[in-house]
Amino acid sequence: MKELPKVFISEPINPKGMEMLEGKVQIVIAPDTKKETARALIQDADAAILRATTIFDSDVIRAGVRLKAIVRTGIGVDNVDLQCAGERGIYVCNTPGTNDETVAEHAVAMILAFAKQIMIMDQAVRTQNWKERFSTRQVDIKHKKIGIIGYGNIGVATARFCISLGMQVLAYDPFVLRADLGVEMTDDLEYLFRESDFVSLHCPSTPLTRNLINRKYLQLMKPGAYLVNTSRGDLVVEADLVGALKEKRIAGAALDVFAEEPLPANSPLLALSNIILSPHVAGSTKESNERIAIAAAEAVLDTLAGKTPRHICNMEHLSLIQKSAFFA
Repeated sequence: MKELPKVFISEPINPKGMEMLEGKVQIVIAPDTKKETARALIQDADAAILRATTIFDSDVIRAGVRLKAIVRTGIGVDNVDLQCAGERGIYVCNTPGTNDETVAEHAVAMILAFAKQIMIMDQAVRTQNWKERFSTRQVDIKHKKIGIIGYGNIGVATARFCISLGMQVLAYDPFVLRADLGVEMTDDLEYLFRESDFVSLHCPSTPLTRNLINRKYLQLMKPGAYLVNTSRGDLVVEADLVGALKEKRIAGAALDVFAEEPLPANSPLLALSNIILSPHVAGSTKESNERIAIAAAEAVLDTLAGKTPRHICNMEHLSLIQKSAFFA
């Protein structure tokens, strides 16, 4: 009897995806997200499904001598060495379209939480500080301006939600020339920071975007403005953000992603009162996790069946032989 191909899974995925794989492959779920664990378990795997916290650098990828596909749940593939995988003829895929609105909802929830000061009001009730109801901390978001950096699918979804709430939308993306009706596009990032009441980040981690949000741009923000990041932690220079929050140069920040994850227990972010934190869950809901798992399982099964999977992220890095197969 022919041995079933083996699939390495860095962290458990939704049962719908697992059901699709059961009986068709051998499933190996890593006990932790450490690099050395991945390197040991990947050696005889034919495919891998990864989440954000497991690193597949060249060292790990080269250990996977049988690998045919690396599938990243969600959008970002910055934890995978695309070039190394491509040179070895390994597909790297992601699962776009499965959680665009999910992430946008989380970003808008953070915006609303700040506008209505939900965290402070909750604490007021718990501490019998009922006089807080007479404060003027809360603001309407109607007519407030949100600056969106990165106008891909998630940025667009965020813009549409904000427009439905009566907000003005200003968007920056050097790779997008036209926007939806009601969205003002700008090629001036400084203008976006000066004008916006909220700035929301929706771009991938690339050499162009890493450390993009630094002291220079934070100083341009209004004193009452807020920064929201549901994309990638390394877009923001955290030390600069901590300084801006401590000195009250900006009103607050809401972060779902961090330069180091999990966030260390000694992180200065944890000591700040004008910040909302969540553990990289913006794209994760009951419904989106099911969609993501199904898409990831489909990519693995298509590859193992000799088909070309959808949403290949390393096309430009694949070998010439591999490329020719796409267009044969």
